[in-house]
Amino acid sequence: MTPAEQETSSTAKAGVRYFLASLVALVIDYLATLFLHHGLGLALSVAAGLSFLVVGLIFYFVHEFWTFRRSSSALSVRRLVANLVVLVISGALRVAVIFALEIWRAPEGIWVTLYFLAGVACSFTANFVLNRFVVFRD
Repeated sequence: MTPAEQETSSTAKAGVRYFLASLVALVIDYLATLFLHHGLGLALSVAAGLSFLVVGLIFYFVHEFWTFRRSSSALSVRRLVANLVVLVISGALRVAVIFALEIWRAPEGIWVTLYFLAGVACSFTANFVLNRFVVFRD
């Protein structure tokens, strides 16, 4: 296998692991967002942002040791800080999307879930690209 083919294969495998880890994180994130929004009365955009940052910070460890694993996987202050920066960027994108939708129409009923999913779609994409090619680059 050529180096280019190995890189493509590595990225594809990381993409599959990222998707699986993200499904677990998404369930936790969604439940926490609903609790913060319905249980504590926070605005949906604020609840989604807080939940995303907390879950994302926890999942740094999943990404470090499983999603983007490599022979040099270890706790890394540089990658932890870089992951936090990525979380802030992609979390801000999620909050901005949900906030814009909240301005358009109040998040009631099914709209809560649809707004959350719209924000997730944007933050998921940004988070993967930045983590794969910036934080956990080989």
